Amino acid sequence: MTARRPLTLISGATTELPVGDTVVGASAGILVAGSGLDGGGELDGGTVTVNASIAPAASGLIFVGDALGIDGSATASGNAALADAGVALASGNAALTDVSGKYDKSGGPISGSVTVQSQSIGSPTYVNSSGVCILNFGAGNNFEVVLTAATSTFATPVNASGGQTGTITLRQDGTGSRLVAYSGAWSFASDNPPTLTTTASGVDFLAFYCVNPSRILTVATLNYGSGTVA
Repeated sequence: MTARRPLTLISGATTELPVGDTVVGASAGILVAGSGLDGGGELDGGTVTVNASIAPAASGLIFVGDALGIDGSATASGNAALADAGVALASGNAALTDVSGKYDKSGGPISGSVTVQSQSIGSPTYVNSSGVCILNFGAGNNFEVVLTAATSTFATPVNASGGQTGTITLRQDGTGSRLVAYSGAWSFASDNPPTLTTTASGVDFLAFYCVNPSRILTVATLNYGSGTVA
């Protein structure tokens, strides 16, 4: 096999180093070599061994002309668990051609319309109400409230956002005859809160729209029979 001197990669092009020079790592931490690595001679069986004296680049990527043997020091990179460097390059954000078009999982706003191909589910928050009930609208949009006191007062929710919509399922406990009063931001048509179903385990339903955190428009539909919290 014809011996090849080490190569260095510069601006996408490779050039041979002068005789006697050693392998040079590019500034990006990518090492490109031919077969003349072992003291300037030929490879032993076509294998290049990188020992611990050669610090691996931050990216942990080393490219050679022939086969590659690496000890433990060269595998301490973020992609060490990937056997094939090609897989690493095609994974994660490298596969995204337009990051701006992806959804922000940390909770940031989404610009433009959103199309759901299957279900969109807002799991309910379950609450037992006795006395003053302050719902946390920051926890979700849907609530199921079991009424366990003679009278529960719904105060202004916390962490409400203008434009937020959702539902509240009201359930009587096994005793029934539980009443609800509303204070603060709750607003009903004609300022007339509903008279709830009072039979044991009776179910009523409220739908709401937050004009702003201090004004919540609410519509009630009543008497869905009996039921228990799922």
